[in-house]
Amino acid sequence: METTLSSKGQLVLPVEARRKLKIGRGERLSVEIRDGGFFLHTIHEVQTYRPRKHPISGLTVMTPLKAPEQRVTASEIARLNAELL
Repeated sequence: METTLSSKGQLVLPVEARRKLKIGRGERLSVEIRDGGFFLHTIHEVQTYRPRKHPISGLTVMTPLKAPEQRVTASEIARLNAELL
């Protein structure tokens, strides 16, 4: 798989990689510089929230985001990175 770095420094992960890692829009990743390249890690938070308007009162309430259904292990990420590189 290949991707291109944009003029703004943004990187698009190919859909095959996102599907294999089960990551989607808004997923937080950490970047580790390793051996002249980089390694991406998913960051799993205990609980994250997003603000929304209450349908009746109109007040802002914090709604928990759905946790990932399946967590990816470090060994799976390493194996998938090896396949991608």
